[in-house]
Amino acid sequence: MNYTKEQIEFFKSLDFLKLGQAINREQWQAAAMTIRRLDMKAKEVGMNDFERNFIGIRQCINRKDSNEAKQILAVVVNKRAKHLNVISEQANIL
Repeated sequence: MNYTKEQIEFFKSLDFLKLGQAINREQWQAAAMTIRRLDMKAKEVGMNDFERNFIGIRQCINRKDSNEAKQILAVVVNKRAKHLNVISEQANIL
């Protein structure tokens, strides 16, 4: 997979951390704004594999369901980590 600078910036975004903090603290408005930013940025850089998860988190935010939101967030964080690992492997090859 060939990553662009924008995709790398997306994966390194602090918004993932902010989303986790907002969900853990049940700060639903902050979580909603953060997931909106992440979703927009993902679409801008063509990272469609997060779309379904972001929709699920948005639904959890609407229901104020922190347990399910945390489960989906764990999947998102795992996907992000996998992408970052691929990027770092590619950097070592180059």
